[in-house]
Amino acid sequence: MKNTYVLTEAAIQLAIFIVLFLASLYVPLLGAVATLFLSLPFMVFTMRHGYAASLMLLLAAIIVSVLIGSLLSLPVVFMFGTSGIVIGALFAKQKNRYMILVAATVIFLLNMVIDYIISVKFFEMDIIAQTLSLLKDSFRTAMQVMEGMGQEPPKELQERFQQGLELVKYVTPTLFAVTALAFAYLTIVVSVPILKRLNMSVGTWPPFRQITLPKQLLWYYLLVLVATFFPLEKGTFAYIAVINLYYLLQLLFMIQGFSFLYHVANRKNIAKGIVVIGTLLCFFFPFLLYLIAILGIIDLGFELRKRVQ
Repeated sequence: MKNTYVLTEAAIQLAIFIVLFLASLYVPLLGAVATLFLSLPFMVFTMRHGYAASLMLLLAAIIVSVLIGSLLSLPVVFMFGTSGIVIGALFAKQKNRYMILVAATVIFLLNMVIDYIISVKFFEMDIIAQTLSLLKDSFRTAMQVMEGMGQEPPKELQERFQQGLELVKYVTPTLFAVTALAFAYLTIVVSVPILKRLNMSVGTWPPFRQITLPKQLLWYYLLVLVATFFPLEKGTFAYIAVINLYYLLQLLFMIQGFSFLYHVANRKNIAKGIVVIGTLLCFFFPFLLYLIAILGIIDLGFELRKRVQ
């Protein structure tokens, strides 16, 4: 009787996944929203029946999606399926949501890296190179339009654009990590309300102001700063590793800095609306983000929030 119930629910969750999957493929605009819910059927099934049974559901989803789509559908199904199983298993164990977010980010990142390697090695499709080429063509067209209108394109603008493209090429791992984090966060955020409606225990987000990163990151940052003083040749593994570690650590220290500011705002009873508006303004003025990162470093090193009265 129990096996019949499990099989029945597996069929239901598989049907829900296929509907969402088809919508993500063929329905404009709505498809982008449907993509965020692709992990949900696997979360629900994992929380109710465990990850072992969910692996069978994943296998069935892969087979059906390949039959109705193509082999190119396999990476998408595997990515959202595995992430849904991991998130559901951790929810079932009542783990901290930030821990779940980190685990989901790692799963998304691994899938994205593997998919990129497969697309380059076996299908000779380099999405990053194609995107950069498209940006170059668009910029070149814009410069030609300016020349046609009798305006001389600023050389400084052209140099900055070239430098920006070169930087994007080198910080691709960082961009992958940020994209994986965004996918993981959005997947959890849109799924939690539905899981609650299904009477599933998903806990709550711990207050953002309580986030404190490990102090060891300061030593890593110091090592990275020391490495930047060495004449590393562009394009080498050492250069790419150093520059990506630098930007990833900067991102983490920004989170620490914002957490400190939210802590101060809470202690000083500053309205949440003001704090949110201030946070949004920081993203419009990049130099403020550097100050936030410095503040995060100071807070992490000297435990500033313990000194706030």
